[in-house]
Amino acid sequence: MNTTSTAKELEAQWINPGDVSTILFILGGDIVQKAFSQGTGKAYVPVCFSFGCAAYAFIGLVGIIGDGRLLSPPDYACKVLNLGSGYLRESRSFVLGRLLRDMEAVESRMSVADDEDGDYALRISVFEATWNGNDPTKFSWSYLHLIGMVVTLIQLGIALVPFFINRSWNVLLITAAGTVLVQLTGILPQWTAEKLPNRQRSAQIFALTTGNGSRDIMVILGYGRCLDLEALASMPSPRISRPWEKFRWLSKPQRNKMKEPMMPRRNTMLRNAKRCAVWPVRGLPLGFILTQTSFIILSVLWLLLLINVSGSRSIPETWCILGVGGLGMFQNAWLAAAEVPTKLRNLPLKRVDRIKSRKVMDAIMDFHTTYGRGTSLRNEFFPGELKPEEKSWWHGDYSQYEKKRREDKLRSESRRDSPNKYPRFLYDGTELEYLHQAEPFVLTDDFDSGRQYPKASPEVDVAGSKQSTKGSDSNEPTERRQWDIERGPETSHNANEKVTNTDGGIDVDNKKRMVDGAGLMRLSPTTRHSLIMRPRTDSMKSIPWAT
Repeated sequence: MNTTSTAKELEAQWINPGDVSTILFILGGDIVQKAFSQGTGKAYVPVCFSFGCAAYAFIGLVGIIGDGRLLSPPDYACKVLNLGSGYLRESRSFVLGRLLRDMEAVESRMSVADDEDGDYALRISVFEATWNGNDPTKFSWSYLHLIGMVVTLIQLGIALVPFFINRSWNVLLITAAGTVLVQLTGILPQWTAEKLPNRQRSAQIFALTTGNGSRDIMVILGYGRCLDLEALASMPSPRISRPWEKFRWLSKPQRNKMKEPMMPRRNTMLRNAKRCAVWPVRGLPLGFILTQTSFIILSVLWLLLLINVSGSRSIPETWCILGVGGLGMFQNAWLAAAEVPTKLRNLPLKRVDRIKSRKVMDAIMDFHTTYGRGTSLRNEFFPGELKPEEKSWWHGDYSQYEKKRREDKLRSESRRDSPNKYPRFLYDGTELEYLHQAEPFVLTDDFDSGRQYPKASPEVDVAGSKQSTKGSDSNEPTERRQWDIERGPETSHNANEKVTNTDGGIDVDNKKRMVDGAGLMRLSPTTRHSLIMRPRTDSMKSIPWAT
């Protein structure tokens, strides 16, 4: 008798699983959060309406009330080393962890495709940051958005089935309303505020690794085209001003004691977030208040939507709701775990070198031989006492260690033994400052290995002299043999204007430094990194960041 009753209950549940759909909609909030962390940044978000969306609304609300963050906590360990200064930071960024995870996977696949030996203790992949044309708060469209649109259209198609069968529009209403709520959640500017640092034209050399014991190190040569990964690793809470300064409509220029806009420094604009002056949110950035208000409203709307979900108990409504939610869940799970190209994170990279060795010390020494930046890696991977021959090598006596390395046939060839094959890399990057379309001066550089920046303006006019660069496209990179600072045509120039040392040094008179008729200023190696020409204060009104 009990067996028959159980069978009938199961049969009834499988015919019309109305009770299950409501329960499923409150599961999987962490998956939805990671999907948002991956896909936000554009007007359309490739996150679909699914099981877990209602649960995430309350997860996000708890985060906003707590530490103020929307991004998912990092799910892949990552350390950021500045190979110039030697400073190390533990990453608290979901974006950096995923960047390292994805690049390790790509490099492993490429090694297999190239039939390289997989027996190695350490692999150092060296990348060069290439030019990113996006604005400081913009991302690029990609295949992720296309897939999200296709899945959303399929969901709406499934939701139309009950309407055609019995004129029931509840499933269509639930799907459409859920999709709108998902999109409203994804377009909040705080996602971008947390995913991008303020400084996005760094010239530092960064190394990303999971730490001591890792078999992979990712080295990025900035060249003034790299996100500031140190700032991203320790991104402050959106409760304070810093993350909002890159948004023009949510910030305002800092002003000095004379009430004049302050100059930008270190490739970022000196701006302060607009703050609310009304109690009880006095002092909070307007962008953060927008997020708080939005999540409170969205949480209430998701609760109301769940009431509609529980009201769908007829066939085929229940199965269509399960189909819509299940399809969206698979899409969001894929998006949350997918490998994302670095250019979609506003950090386009090009691999320029790969160093592999069966001994960790050999790989770090080879990297140091070529790039001269291996000391920080040695300290991270060998925090204890070094062997006598290793200590001698790092103090300049290479003979003893290199001799042992040559005698061991299983170890890789030392780069010190092949200086012609592995020439020493000389790096002297520079940082570009954000002056946007009204740049009063264009900073260009030269690298023998073909490092590139955008071309200077077609016509250079300094102190009445002109230099023509006709036939060039101002959007394409160029290569120069001298370190020059060229003046663009947008602002007027006076021969008595000064070149300001951005590190707080001494001003240099242009009239003394402009030595050739073309208006090019040749910089010495000691000053070429820190000097950039500045406009006069009375011409600031024509500059976007001064408004």
